[in-house]
Amino acid sequence: MATNISFSGLGSGIDFGVVRDAIIAQRSLPINRLQSRASNYNGRIEALKQLNAALASLATASEALTDRSVGTGRNGVTSEPTVATVSATSAASLGNFDLNVSRIASNLTQASRNYSSATDPILAGGATVGTFELQKGGVVPGTVITIDSTNNSLEGLRDAINAANAGVNANIVDIRGDGTELQLVLNSNETGDVGRVELVETSATGTSADLNLRSLNPPDGDFSKLNASFTVNGLQLSRPTNSVTDAVTGVNLTLKKAGTSSITITQSTDIENRLRGFVNAYNAVQDFAAAQYKKDAQDRPTGILAGDANLRGVQQELRNAINRTSELNGGTFESLSQLGITSTDDGHLAFDSTVLNEALKTNPADVRALIYGATETDSGLFQNIREITKGMSDSVTGSVQGAISGYQSSVKSINESISKKLESLDRLRSQLTRQFAAADAAIGQLNNQGTALTSIIKSLEPREK
Repeated sequence: MATNISFSGLGSGIDFGVVRDAIIAQRSLPINRLQSRASNYNGRIEALKQLNAALASLATASEALTDRSVGTGRNGVTSEPTVATVSATSAASLGNFDLNVSRIASNLTQASRNYSSATDPILAGGATVGTFELQKGGVVPGTVITIDSTNNSLEGLRDAINAANAGVNANIVDIRGDGTELQLVLNSNETGDVGRVELVETSATGTSADLNLRSLNPPDGDFSKLNASFTVNGLQLSRPTNSVTDAVTGVNLTLKKAGTSSITITQSTDIENRLRGFVNAYNAVQDFAAAQYKKDAQDRPTGILAGDANLRGVQQELRNAINRTSELNGGTFESLSQLGITSTDDGHLAFDSTVLNEALKTNPADVRALIYGATETDSGLFQNIREITKGMSDSVTGSVQGAISGYQSSVKSINESISKKLESLDRLRSQLTRQFAAADAAIGQLNNQGTALTSIIKSLEPREK
């Protein structure tokens, strides 16, 4: 608490301010120690948060390896992606085959005879009503359209076809660019003979014959040529679309153009990628721990968690987890070393993908069993690793979070204690100020009285003659 009382020391000749401040400084030593402890705890909190973030990443990497679909996938590779692209599912067999595309699937395109006007009547023979069907793939009945007095023109027929939404698009094309030669052009939306859409007259006006729709693609009108034509290892195949999913089991082909390509189906690399991600996440935790023990010029650890029981506990649990064997996973493999993962002298993990790929080539089922169990009831290594890492890194119940919360509670308690001690010091400062001011005044008064008494005594002394 502040005070207006002051003293100068002029009366006593004593600098009581220095005395008071020395007393306050002495009484502040416990506060300084508490502040130093709080600062240390706050540093530990921030370091533990970094550790927890690294452990959370490790838990995520471990979780990714408990997905039972990992390792069952396939990769499709094509030697000529401009001819065809490829993807594969787990149903595909490993190996390769030759693809030879002679024709890709295309859309039926038809064009009418020339018309001199887009608005003149189109119905033949002076008819006032005509009915038509848009038949897809030759299937009847198709989608019905009617031409009558409201739309009896080339424009009316175009609009009626488009409004039917029957899988074909109609346009009027100006051949010469001067409006004297107009043709109705129909483009089927889907490829192949089953995707073609034809305009067929169901009335007897003769309009269909008068339109004289001719095939532009295929130019000879052979609708089978709308289909893709290709061979797989010499076996001739035909499909109405360029997206072929039923030629080779588990293999999806997208045909691009005529040409040849070699297709290879390989084991997917998701196991390798996820194991590598786990190793990197594990090593990131070890890097953090190693940084805590980095020495300064006096050969002392620079990290605030050097020797911390929480960090030591984390390292020990991780070592136990990766060195554990799995004997009940349903396969013949038992340790991470059989997947190419080994411990180094400094506590990190090394990953030899050659070992993994050889194991995947010869014993893929055993690799998957070791990782996440041969069946739903079997347990692989990573179920255990996941539980351990989640147990340490959980943001609410994790052991590291528990340590963080403990330090935070201690900091709160220390700060409360510091506040009380500061208030006590303020009271002591005020008290000392008042007391020393009074002492200064009293001593000053005594000094003044002494001076006066001396003067009186000297005045009573006989004077020399």
